[in-house]
Amino acid sequence: MEIKSKVFKRKSGKSVGKWIVRIEYFDDLAGRTRYMNRHADRRSDAIDEKDRLVAEVSKSHGQIQTGHRMTFADLTEICAANFYQPAVIVEGRKVTGVRSHKTVELQLKVLNQFFGKRLIRQLTTESLTDYKMWRLKNGSLSKPGTKSDRSKKPASIKLATVNRELSAMRRMMRFAYGKGWVTKDIFFNAKVIDTSSEMERTRLLTADEELRLLEACEGIRDVAYTRQRHGKMETIVAKHDVTNPHLKSIILIAIDSGLRKGEILQLRWSDLDLENSLIRVLGTHTKTQRERLAPLSDRTKQELSKLRDISVDDRLFCFADFKRSFATAKRLAGIDDLHFHDLRRTAITRWIQQGNPIALAGKLAGHSQLQTTMKYYTSTDVQMVKQIAENMNKLHEPIQVFDTQVVN
Repeated sequence: MEIKSKVFKRKSGKSVGKWIVRIEYFDDLAGRTRYMNRHADRRSDAIDEKDRLVAEVSKSHGQIQTGHRMTFADLTEICAANFYQPAVIVEGRKVTGVRSHKTVELQLKVLNQFFGKRLIRQLTTESLTDYKMWRLKNGSLSKPGTKSDRSKKPASIKLATVNRELSAMRRMMRFAYGKGWVTKDIFFNAKVIDTSSEMERTRLLTADEELRLLEACEGIRDVAYTRQRHGKMETIVAKHDVTNPHLKSIILIAIDSGLRKGEILQLRWSDLDLENSLIRVLGTHTKTQRERLAPLSDRTKQELSKLRDISVDDRLFCFADFKRSFATAKRLAGIDDLHFHDLRRTAITRWIQQGNPIALAGKLAGHSQLQTTMKYYTSTDVQMVKQIAENMNKLHEPIQVFDTQVVN
């Protein structure tokens, strides 16, 4: 790129006596000549400014002026049009876009609340730290629905949530850096995304909790409520059928087959091999875009057989989510602090407890790296620790010595 520059002293006009810096270059993308003018009080300052501008134009391939006026909101629109689009799958592989498009949309919305009106050239590494502290302080930014909700304190958010939002921003800012709209990668050597500080979740479902959770998916429950009749309050006990074969099947698939929530909801009857007791998880439905096989237990097959007569098409589950029904089952079972993903962790941990190699457990789970299985899914609970303690006690038991007498 040819860049013309000169420094001269203004002899007339409003800037008379000032030293003027003028840069001229041809913008290949815009197809026209661009000019940049700056002024300084001293010639030495003007020369320094000229060298700085020439370096910026050269480094950005002439795009520095485009980024000079660009806000973060403008950058968001550009990135949304370029790569933050719903995923396009070809032959089972993602060729463009992102799979979790709705999640990314929410992340960009939150980022714009803080950075939206700011010029991207003014963003610094310190700006990232400011965002992180603002996000943790304000917690959940979702708008409360009812009047009673508005009086409540916003729910706190996890550090992992902020890290994912900053990761989305990092891709955007590096895209801008690659285009020449900014001349510095503000995420380079920045310690603002610290995944090592995230709290690793190790919650497992115990055998007793599993029994109660499955029992909560079927049967008749007595539900008491009060009503006013003839001016008097009376208590009514009503019978409610809580039988939910869909939810019970979903829970069993998660506990025994170790599938993710999204993988379960996209299952079709054609994905099941009942004869060989396996599930074929298609690559288009997985997080790693790799097809894999998962085990199918007899109790899961038995429960799935109840869905055959009520299925309307090839899909096992014709709904987008089951958050409310799962929460109801947990409440009926008296289980606290249980996430649905904990069922997958329980499945993988049980596979390893059964003596299966960690590598095999990771392959069945669909992990692309073995360290993922070891770090997040080889969890421990009270029963496992007690078993190890009992094994150690047996090892340290005194050896009994028996006297032998020789009988003549």
